[in-house]
Amino acid sequence: LGAEFVIFVLFLPPPWCSIFEREDPSPRSGSSLADLERRQAERKKEIMKAQAMPKMSASQARKAMIEKLEKEGGSPASPAMARVAIQRSSSFGVPNANTIKQMLLDWCRAKTRGYEHVDIQNFSSSWSDGMAFCALVHNFFPEAFDYTQLSPQDRRHNFEMAFSAAETQAECPQLLDVEDMVRMREPDWKCVYTYIQEFYRCLVEKGLVKTKKS
Repeated sequence: LGAEFVIFVLFLPPPWCSIFEREDPSPRSGSSLADLERRQAERKKEIMKAQAMPKMSASQARKAMIEKLEKEGGSPASPAMARVAIQRSSSFGVPNANTIKQMLLDWCRAKTRGYEHVDIQNFSSSWSDGMAFCALVHNFFPEAFDYTQLSPQDRRHNFEMAFSAAETQAECPQLLDVEDMVRMREPDWKCVYTYIQEFYRCLVEKGLVKTKKS
């Protein structure tokens, strides 16, 4: 690809962040020392309570991530939205996100060239039957499964096969939900794009894809 994709997990700020960032209210001229001490004691309790709260669950984090992308993208996000966000890398030397997206799309095409039932033109409809996922994973791990036995009609099996093999062989987390992928005729491109970037990152870590820094 000639460039390195870097993906960072987006950690949502803990619920007490806003508490620390909030400034202390300045005491009014008529406020007594007792009032000030009372407010400080209440604020201390609030902070301690926030710190004792349980960590955000995976489903809550996923929901928050979907809402964030909806807000940024201006359109509803799919339930299959990945549970991570992408921090675009400056190592590409090009700030244009569309250029980065095209580079990854070209990489996918190159790695799946010659595979039957695969014609990657985008990050949405081209992945709807699961064959593209399977071809991409099979290209790097041909012993994981028999690609010739797969059928575009068996979408669920294809998604399960690809995501499972990627997780087992490349240690790539299953950021996409099989049920969601089956339910949608055309997956949200942001879901697929995020997953492929994560798969690419895992391949780089295993030394199966070379970058300029490798």
